[in-house]
Amino acid sequence: MEFQLFNLALISGINFISALLQASVGFGYAILAMALMPLVLPMRLCSAISAVTVVIIAIQMVIMLRKHLNLRLIFIPVLFCMLTTNLGLYILMNYPEEILRIILAIFLVFLTIFFATTQKKKSLKIKKTLLSSILFGLLTGISTGMFNIVGPFLMVYYLNICDDHLSFKANIEFSFLIAGIYSTILHIIYGNINLEVAPYIVGSAIAVILAGFVGIRLFRKLNRGMVTRVIYIALPIMALLLIKDIR
Repeated sequence: MEFQLFNLALISGINFISALLQASVGFGYAILAMALMPLVLPMRLCSAISAVTVVIIAIQMVIMLRKHLNLRLIFIPVLFCMLTTNLGLYILMNYPEEILRIILAIFLVFLTIFFATTQKKKSLKIKKTLLSSILFGLLTGISTGMFNIVGPFLMVYYLNICDDHLSFKANIEFSFLIAGIYSTILHIIYGNINLEVAPYIVGSAIAVILAGFVGIRLFRKLNRGMVTRVIYIALPIMALLLIKDIR
């Protein structure tokens, strides 16, 4: 991989915008970042960059919301998330780039349908059971290992079982933190995090820290429903961009 200043600016900009999205609707960083970064860098490096920046974002939020954490609530899903993260990373490291792009494109379309369905069917209620904790943890682990997309399944799970919004936010951010740390360690072991990719990691880290300071003020007045609808429209478009150059 040849380092280019233009690519560094693009990757940093993508991470800045993705972190602002996270601040506005409470999720979406990894979804947007992993939809756009592969247009610039190989998938495995994008996943590694995302893993580190997720940790940085989550540390800030966990410190702020530590009083609302419920470690007993998140133990099972996070444990099973870690069990299948290795499987996702194995697929990432052993499948061709073209296949990974197709898988990610399908995943983005699936997320669009998944979010639209769960938002529309307000009566859909997920109960706090051992089976649901395991299932959502396993699904999250696979998406974390492949694309470092931690949030979608856990977001739906915690929204249904947490007592209030602060509890939801604290628990999902702590889950991001643990999953991100574990994913980062695996990427180091696999050699995806090294001096070659370090400039992109540093640039992305600075971008998400700045977004953390700017995001709350900038997006406080936004209509979250409108932003969510924009995401629904944007995800399939990003999926098409990922596969349009595949032969």
